[in-house]
Amino acid sequence: MTLEHYPAQLSALSARLAPADLARAIAELGSEPRACLLCGAARFERRFQRAGKWFWRCASCTLVFVHDIYPEFVTDTETLGQTYVLDRLDVAGPKKTVKYDRFLARLEPRKKLGRLLEVGCGQGLFLARAQELGWRVQGVEVLAPVAARARERGLEVFLGTLGEARLPAASFDVLVMREVIEHIVDPVPLLREAARVLRPGGVAALGTGNAGSWAALLRGGDWPYYRFGGHMHIRFYSPRSAVALARAAGFARVTCLTSGFAFRENEELRGCWYRSLLKLAQAPLSPLATVAGRGHRLVMEFEKGA
Repeated sequence: MTLEHYPAQLSALSARLAPADLARAIAELGSEPRACLLCGAARFERRFQRAGKWFWRCASCTLVFVHDIYPEFVTDTETLGQTYVLDRLDVAGPKKTVKYDRFLARLEPRKKLGRLLEVGCGQGLFLARAQELGWRVQGVEVLAPVAARARERGLEVFLGTLGEARLPAASFDVLVMREVIEHIVDPVPLLREAARVLRPGGVAALGTGNAGSWAALLRGGDWPYYRFGGHMHIRFYSPRSAVALARAAGFARVTCLTSGFAFRENEELRGCWYRSLLKLAQAPLSPLATVAGRGHRLVMEFEKGA
């Protein structure tokens, strides 16, 4: 597929994400939140403004979120070609493969049916690695160009949402979402569907940034993960909000693991003369942040009841 095809496909994604009546959806949202998406609480704090939007925090479960996401959440999908690799088959380097292996090692004890589903599988790099390590894999992806790349690897990938895929109940040991949940408008129905397709005792493993991390607390609105537009990050989780999400979606147990400390992300340090010095200074804080549950990366594991 040539590059000129991608704008049309990204426009189609915009149409898929848009409410049936966008003007009505904007009016119904209003300028301020009324109830938390996760816990239903009605007390919120205005944290900061970024990209012309207020970022709010639930006073009860600590979910950080953008409330008035429209129309940008719909229209910004047309610029995703500037963010994601669309025009070539991507390759997982050694560092990425090590990260995949660590993630998969935690899931290995869950293997009974031997089946793993990734929602938001992108080009299928993670799925391909899981397959190499003995899993029977399947993917779901809403972005047509990257779903096509995943299929080029011989992977089974459904183009659309998890709900649209209509997968059989209790058919997977593990459901994985890596860097997905922060994009989801209404996460509770998605996680309920995740619970439906998992077998009893199966687990949904979600990787995202940690809004309760030392880095997020120190940098506030300047934390790189708080970006609205382009990436369309709209919901930001911490271990505390993970508990609220698990409870609302009907999971029996939740385990949260955080890791690392980075006051500045690698992308911010490219070309900076002090990059090596800062990384050296940050290194001792990484294990401390991990032990304290304040690492900047968060993995939420939601276990379905027996």
